Amino acid sequence: MLTDSFTLILLSLAISLPPLIFLFLAIINGQFERLDSTAESIFEENELRYARPWENSAQASSRLAKYGVPLNNPLKEWEHWL
Repeated sequence: MLTDSFTLILLSLAISLPPLIFLFLAIINGQFERLDSTAESIFEENELRYARPWENSAQASSRLAKYGVPLNNPLKEWEHWL
């Protein structure tokens, strides 16, 4: 019984410690400080100006102030989601 418990504890530590170490190293190195810029990094500059029909007026006005006049989406990428 004791041998099985000890083995189980060692296996659980071996599985759980490396992800925790990598998480703490990422936090210490500042990987989670600028999440807004990271979220926008997948967009091209023109994509941030496309008209988005699902936005409310406050979101649209803040995007208008930040990126400029919205453009029509030339590829109609969001049409099938609406």
